[in-house]
Amino acid sequence: MTYSILIVDDSLPLANLYQIVFERSQWLVDRVAGGQEALDKLATDVPDVVLLDLMMPDMDGLEVCRRIRERLPQAPPCIAVYTAVNRPEARQDSLLAGADLFFNKNLSIFDLPGQIAAHLQPPAAE
Repeated sequence: MTYSILIVDDSLPLANLYQIVFERSQWLVDRVAGGQEALDKLATDVPDVVLLDLMMPDMDGLEVCRRIRERLPQAPPCIAVYTAVNRPEARQDSLLAGADLFFNKNLSIFDLPGQIAAHLQPPAAE
């Protein structure tokens, strides 16, 4: 199955790498560099997944996540946070803000497409 993803990260080199990794896994990729840009994009185009960085200059990822959930409670189906933030409360804060998945950057970027796709797939019928 092909999924669509909006990558929200202010680091152009990282965003480029994410795009390559997801496209190699047959994902449809769109990218924006900041929170407000993400919200503007989501007003007209809702992907299957939003991949959020927490540390961004214009609006942090937690605020972006909250605003997405306030404005589009049912969409996107999945908000995934992928961050270098190592504070113990970062995971809980992200989930409370409305994220579905939280990954610390100790998880290889190459594992992200599979991990996220597994979350999107319905459980197998028994």
